[in-house]
Amino acid sequence: MIKVLATDLDGTLFYPRRPKSLVEKKNRRLIDDFTARGGRVVLVSSRGEEFMERTRKALGDKVDFIGANGAVTSINGQIIQEKALDPEAFKALLSDIRRDYDPGFILLSTKAHGSVMTKTRVSKWNSFLWYAFEAIQGAYREPFVRSDEFFYDQIAKGEVHKAMFVVGLTKKKQMLAEKITRSLGEKYPNFEFCWLNQFIEITPKGCTKDAAIAFYLDYLGISHDNVLVIGDSGNDTRMFEAFHEHSYCMAHAKESVRAKAHHVVRRVSDLYPLLCPSEDSNPSAKGTSKK
Repeated sequence: MIKVLATDLDGTLFYPRRPKSLVEKKNRRLIDDFTARGGRVVLVSSRGEEFMERTRKALGDKVDFIGANGAVTSINGQIIQEKALDPEAFKALLSDIRRDYDPGFILLSTKAHGSVMTKTRVSKWNSFLWYAFEAIQGAYREPFVRSDEFFYDQIAKGEVHKAMFVVGLTKKKQMLAEKITRSLGEKYPNFEFCWLNQFIEITPKGCTKDAAIAFYLDYLGISHDNVLVIGDSGNDTRMFEAFHEHSYCMAHAKESVRAKAHHVVRRVSDLYPLLCPSEDSNPSAKGTSKK
């Protein structure tokens, strides 16, 4: 029996996008009806704490969240676990990344200030692209600070839950990001690395979506067999593997991501017959294929 729905946000619960209301009506109805039946919903995303809390409130306080790829966990509106990147170790890693990959820009996800970007070695073109991207995000926009001084201050204070850097903007660069992620994980075992399209994300050791979901379930005394996980990106693959029997991937995801999940579904709302079955319905997800 599924007692917990663990869902990614961007490209998953936020698909199709609704820049004014965050979550489309059918997905919102699923959350409302599933929680009304006693189920729990936990949002699992690389997004930062401020955005996750805002989304939780937008959904009527019906959900919990795991943010920054597992670095922060909130249950019933209370932060019960959070970890930050070690300042000295991360500064050393940052120096190596700049030397080896010369990224277009680096972003931090911080405890209280949303996204922070350094100005160091950021071209005017990359700055323009980022500001243009932020300008069209609507309700999906996170607070953003661009400052060298604030960037390094947040690192020194141990306020950074997650960092990410861009490898490039093309599909070829997306494939490269996936490859680089594996090599970084082998070279720097004291950090966690995952890829999100053309970005590579960095979190403290042990902070991954699958580990955070396991902690969440254990904290609530819920069997690991009673969770359904759904996502669409490279940073979701480890939760697909950890909770494989009830793992669902969005149909629009990259093939290498879909291959890790047990099932494929077009939209989160297609899970409605499975999570909220009626007495005369077949309790299976609409449009889902088994691997």
